[in-house]
Amino acid sequence: MLKILFDQNFNHRILRGIVQRIPSLDFETTQSPGKEDETDPKLLELAFELKRVIFTHDFETFPAFAYEKISKVENIFGVILIPLNMPVGDAINELEIIITCGDENEYENRVEYLPLGLT
Repeated sequence: MLKILFDQNFNHRILRGIVQRIPSLDFETTQSPGKEDETDPKLLELAFELKRVIFTHDFETFPAFAYEKISKVENIFGVILIPLNMPVGDAINELEIIITCGDENEYENRVEYLPLGLT
């Protein structure tokens, strides 16, 4: 099962739905003490150190920083981008599959976009 770092503006309805479906989910949010003011590049580094995949709605800046790190051969642990307009139930369904079926290193140095076409 993947360990997750939810970005600061992540939809809390989706987060609650995932936690209800996966009560044993190992996750942190960037609203946790010491993480709330971190920049995207620092969050990518932190997530790599903690071996956590980042879930975010930030299509504007996060992908660019992630691709920049990958191009410089600096590892990231993975980023999954979820559109804000994606229906909550669909997002929960896809993220549940990703979290429960994903291998710990499967998303290393990858940026993925939902929907994955699984529904």
